[in-house]
Amino acid sequence: MQLIQRFIKGSLLFSATLLVTGCSIFGDDDEEPKFAELQPISAEVQPRVLWDASVGSGIGEYFSRLNPVVEYGKVFAADRNGLVSAFDKSTGERLWRIDLRESIQFDQATDEGWFSGIFSSPFPARISGGLVASYDRIFLGTENGDVVALNAENGEIVWHAEVNNEVISDPAVGEGRVVVHTGGGKVLSLDAETGEQQWEYEYQAPMLTIRGASAPAIISGGIVVGDSNGTGMVLIANNGQQAWTQTIGKPSGSNELERLADVDAKPAVQGTTLYMIAFNGELVALELRDGEVRWKRDYKAFENMLVTNGRIFLTDVKSHVYALDQSGGVERWGNSQLFGRELSAPAWHRDHVVVGDFEGYLHWLDSDSGNIVGRYEVGGDGVYVAPVVDNNIMYVQTRDGDIIALDTQSGNE
Repeated sequence: MQLIQRFIKGSLLFSATLLVTGCSIFGDDDEEPKFAELQPISAEVQPRVLWDASVGSGIGEYFSRLNPVVEYGKVFAADRNGLVSAFDKSTGERLWRIDLRESIQFDQATDEGWFSGIFSSPFPARISGGLVASYDRIFLGTENGDVVALNAENGEIVWHAEVNNEVISDPAVGEGRVVVHTGGGKVLSLDAETGEQQWEYEYQAPMLTIRGASAPAIISGGIVVGDSNGTGMVLIANNGQQAWTQTIGKPSGSNELERLADVDAKPAVQGTTLYMIAFNGELVALELRDGEVRWKRDYKAFENMLVTNGRIFLTDVKSHVYALDQSGGVERWGNSQLFGRELSAPAWHRDHVVVGDFEGYLHWLDSDSGNIVGRYEVGGDGVYVAPVVDNNIMYVQTRDGDIIALDTQSGNE
């Protein structure tokens, strides 16, 4: 299997896929990973495609978590190289497209191969954070250390800021600011109107981390974020000072690989309760005000959780899917039928839980029982990020850059 690894400022970053499939760093690259073969299902959900379009070459073999975003009557999507497009959300008609490489000079990428710059010009933007829509703008980040704001109406660049560290998770936008969490252990706040930096918070990242970073969340004057040391924290939005911290994953084990405890999933908030989960740690429910632990359960994940209808839905490091009660963390069901299929984070669609997998299948799970009741193959070299749902229409972006709008029909609708 392919090993995606990079040295950036002395930190060795591994792909999450390598870790969760159990491949040895020094083992046989030809060894086939173990994953569940798809079994026949009794389909209760019948997916149908409403439209499809393309947004360049997608993310290819890389682990860029590029998700489409639906806002202002449009679907916005991007590919890794620098193409950003807007589509009419009802018809799929392309409304505008911009190539960031024509307006911004990006530095030569270090992970595209030592000769990549000889045959490709300009250098790729390496978009990897976003997209996020707010303030009539589209915000995104790149592995080159860029944060960009685009006009949502026409795609024109409003501002461009350099943060000197790769942005590999979604920016948080709100309260007049854009907050990014970089792969090198920095949290920065930028003015949403101008892109001017307001403050910077830095923590010491371990030498070995999962390839990812927790997307921050802006909540009531605070910035909630998880770090690569297994810690959850709240920073004061006005100045970046730390309000409180709490251990989510405690590094343990005899070597650095076993001690991985990254909190890569985006914090989820419901009311005054904050939910965070670590790769080699636990699922923890915290009091938002002071970080006091309400309850904790033994689940390990790096994908974002879905918190809705009194439940927490998650895909763990083995690609098992679980449903738990929000109030006490009691497990309602677990489904291991898709183990090893590199499942995306879950999405909510017409009272079902939907996940995508590495072969390009979407799976609909009954939210009460966990049974698989629908399946559809979108292909596109796999689905790496969770589908996005708006007004009961689901939008999916595949690895090769396809954007597909779907709905479902069932006997209950």
